[in-house]
Formats: sequence, structure tokens, C-alpha cells
Amino acid sequence: MIDSVHINDSTIYGPSWADPELRPLFTEQNKIKGWLEVMTVLAEVQAEFGLIPAQAATEIRRAYENIDIDEAFLQEAAEGFAKTNHSLVGLINAFKQRYGAAGGEWLCYGATVQDITDIHTVRTLLKVHEHFLAQIIEIERILIDLARLHRQTVMCGRTHAQPGLLITFGFKAATWLDELERHRQRLTELKSRLNVGQLCGGVGSLSSLGPDALALQLTVLQRLGLNAPAISWTSTRDRYAEWVNLLAMMTATGDRIGQEVVNLQRPEIGELSEGFVSGAVGSITMPQKRNPEISEHLGTLSRVVRHHAAHMAENLVHSHERDGRSWKGEWIIIPDATLATGKSLALLKLLLKDLQINPQRMLANIQTTQGFVHAEAVMLALAKALGKQSAHRLVYDLAMQAQSEELHLKQALLNNPQIGAILRHDEIEALFNPEHSTGVCETMVEQVVARISLP
Repeated sequence: MIDSVHINDSTIYGPSWADPELRPLFTEQNKIKGWLEVMTVLAEVQAEFGLIPAQAATEIRRAYENIDIDEAFLQEAAEGFAKTNHSLVGLINAFKQRYGAAGGEWLCYGATVQDITDIHTVRTLLKVHEHFLAQIIEIERILIDLARLHRQTVMCGRTHAQPGLLITFGFKAATWLDELERHRQRLTELKSRLNVGQLCGGVGSLSSLGPDALALQLTVLQRLGLNAPAISWTSTRDRYAEWVNLLAMMTATGDRIGQEVVNLQRPEIGELSEGFVSGAVGSITMPQKRNPEISEHLGTLSRVVRHHAAHMAENLVHSHERDGRSWKGEWIIIPDATLATGKSLALLKLLLKDLQINPQRMLANIQTTQGFVHAEAVMLALAKALGKQSAHRLVYDLAMQAQSEELHLKQALLNNPQIGAILRHDEIEALFNPEHSTGVCETMVEQVVARISLP
């Protein structure tokens, strides 16, 4: 019988759902080892404060440094969990068999499961936080180059999936860059709120940690590289909600960029495309296909994270001082959302690094609009003489007539005596120059780039 496997752990498909660099942080062995490290430091500090025997702390430290989280250990812990239905008792008993008489009796003294898991989770997320910042910075560097290189590359700006006015591709890339820069700022700002440990006992009162409980708490958390909270946060989960919601925004940016590539890679548009990977197969039945696989998968990953963000928002509501219905959902939400985000950032970097831009198709698609993308410029020029509303009505009627007669808008203008009385021939020609129709796109690109200071 073959055991079921979470997609993140799949030998075949796992690398598409979880960044291989981050996956080890969330394996069961490393998680348990991390919990044990927390309990070891806790025991050492408790011994210093006279709460447990010094010999017990020594034995716990020795066991931590030598213990092997192997299949036998995991099986023993699993049997303990099945028997007690408690998240930590099975593990503690498995540890106890390997600690010696003194250490086993005093392991995890005065602390709850949530103390241990929260401390470990925060320490893990801080490592991920550093990785995500580095990834975003690398993506921003790529986007800075794209935005600058294509700040004058004219293309259709589209609304409601239809050509509207002209922009530059550099402008489009700069909107992506500007959004990612805000994510980088949010990540940076979040660190001080995320970098807070938890050690509070059963209901948050620290009653089990003796008269010097706050000093003991501070010492434990400092040794583990964390700040101490002003008050216990067992039922206050906004730190994790902020983390997962930020991941949802970050992956949604990747989804937005990917969706743009999906649409603009359509053969009938052909303005952007993913870099070709030799040997990649688009379809098992249609051998000619070159599918935007990376771009589509950015959307898949983003949907996974957005789902988890909604679940995490549910977990903000707790009953009293601890609520397993809310808290235990984090065991699924946080690793899954974090790993999916890591993969999303890795894919986004790859997509943008190899992105193919086709300025010739951009110009060709402008020409296929038959000049109608310049209708606003015509209206504004006429408004000086007629007023905006009258100019809009005139250009609207003329555009509808030109479309029905399959005329280029410029030709329709030249044929119209009312417009000919207001605009000269050379003025009409100038209104249809694509390079003069992108507003201040280039200036905004420079503004975005100038405001970003990367380390």
C-alpha cells in the first residue's frame, strides 16, 4: 500500500509547489528538531532560575545534540499521539526515553504546546523573511532594467481587454516594480512585529514560571533570537494573519504579471512571451503548443495563498484564552502559504529574467486599431474650440461612422468639413503620432526608478 503524499512533498511534483530552498525548513524532522531546541534552551534557563534541577538541563542539552529524529522515533511519537490525542505528549514521551531519568522528567516544564510551536514558527518565518527580501530585491533589479530599457517602447494600453490609449511597456513594467517595492517595504516593516516570541503558559499568565517569570521569558527568547512580547498572544493571531495576507498580496502581484503575459502571449497579440525552454512540452496531443506555463502557475500558486489568507482571517477570532479550532489551522496554513509564496517568487524572477518583448508587434497592433486609440487626443484638440462635451459627441459620432464604414479614424477626420474648419491637415497628422501619444509615461518610469534604493 502506498501512503498518500501532500503535493509539496511529492518527489515528482513537489518542486512546482514549494521552493526547494525553503522546503527543508518545514520538514517534520526539522520541525521536531526545532521544537526540541526551544525546549532545550527553556530547560537551561529554568535551571539558571532554579525552577528545575541543573542535571536535568544538562541531560536535555546532551540529548538534543545527539538525538536522531529517525523513523523509529517518529513512529513512537505517532503512537503516543494516537493514544493521547495531545500534540506534544507523544513527542515528550519519545524524548523521555532518550534523555535519561532527570532530563525526561523536566522536559517542557511550565510551557504549553503553543509556546513551543509559536517560538519555532516565528524563528522559521524570520529565516523565510530574509529569503523573501533577497528574492524581491533581485526581481526589482530585473524590473528596473526592463522599465528603463523600454520606457519609450510604445504599445496599446488596454481597458476591459480592449485597446484604449497608448502607453509604453516601460510604464507597465514600472507599475509592477512600484508594487513590488511596496511589498519590500511591507516586509521590512513587518519584521519588528513578527520577531516576537511566545512563552506564557496555560492561559497567558506565566503562573508556571515562578516569581521571576518575565525575566525568565525574556532570557529564553533572547537566547533564541526573539523579542519578548508586552503581553501573551495565544489568542491574538494578527501577527500571523499579517504575514499570510502579505504573502497573498505578494503572490497576487506575481499573478497579475503572469496574467498579463498569458494575455499578451496570445498569437493574435504576440507582444510578450515567456522565454523558450528547450525540451518543454506544451501539450501531449498538440505538439506545436508553447504554453505560458510559468505565468499560469503563478496564478495557481496565488490562488492557493489567497485561500489560506482567508482561512487565516477566520483564525483571528478566538474563544477566551486559547481556541484549538483557530490555532491549529495555522499548522496547515502557514507552511503551505509560505512555501507556495517562495515558489511564486522564484518563478516570477525566472519569468521576468527571460521575458521576450516584441516592439514590432506592439506597433503592428497599434496600427490595427485604425487610429481609434488616438480618439482622446482628437477630442482634446477639438475641445479647445468646442468644449469637452461637444467635442466628445462629435468624435464619438465620427468614430462610430468610421467603424461602420471600415475607415481609418484619421481619414474620417480629414473627410469631415466641420473638423477641417478647426484643425489643419498637419495638426491632424500630428495627433496620430504614437510617440507623442503616451503622456508622461516616460517621466513616471523615471520617478519610480529614482525612488527605489536597493541594498
